[in-house]
This record gives sequence, structure tokens and C-alpha cells, in this order.
Amino acid sequence: MPQDLDDTVTGSTELVFPDDATGTFRLREPMVYDAEEVQDELGTDIPQFGKWLPVEMDGEDAWLSAPSQLREILVEESIQNGERFRIEKMRKRGTGQSDPYVVEVQFPDREPDSGQQTGLSGT
Repeated sequence: MPQDLDDTVTGSTELVFPDDATGTFRLREPMVYDAEEVQDELGTDIPQFGKWLPVEMDGEDAWLSAPSQLREILVEESIQNGERFRIEKMRKRGTGQSDPYVVEVQFPDREPDSGQQTGLSGT
């Protein structure tokens, strides 16, 4: 049965999958959760697999799918709790389930001359 549009806005936490992950995020905590832990947090059966980061997106809490290539960049760049990062690109290199992701990340709050890189790519 159809629902009124206003009734469908529940304020539930957003799940951000790799194909939709371009944008700016703020790390809520420097922890990585398994899909089962996210399910428990949200009280749903989604997501069913993967690693997830608790982030803030557009001022709202969200869970960002975090393939190993993204996690590697964030660790190499020593991302801090509450720090913003912008995903320019996050897509699979091929069509196989285990194919790696191509990931490009920028750190908009970092000074370009601070000695830290402001962007990094990983495959």
C-alpha cells in the first residue's frame, strides 16, 4: 500500500555503498565495524557483508562502506577522529567480487604546506 511521503522519512541512519560514496564525510570515531555489528546498531538485516566506518554526512550520522583500499589510505594519512575527508572516486576496478577498488581521497581541512599530503589514491 502506498505511504504518504512525509511518513517515509524516519530519520534512520544512512548506509553509503561504494557506488554512492563520492562526497565529504566526517569520521565519527576511528573504528571499523563488521556488517553484523552495523546490523545490530541499526536493528536491521542490512548490510549483509563488508567493513563499515561510522561517519557524519551532511550533518547526519551514516555508515560508510569501507573497502580495504579506503581503510589503507585513511590509516596511511593518519586520519583523526572528527576529521573530514572527501571521496573523489571509489569504484571497482573490475566486475569480480574480489576485484580491488580504485579510491581517491582528499583531506579538505589540511594545510597544503603542512608536510602532510592533502590527497591520496589507492588501488
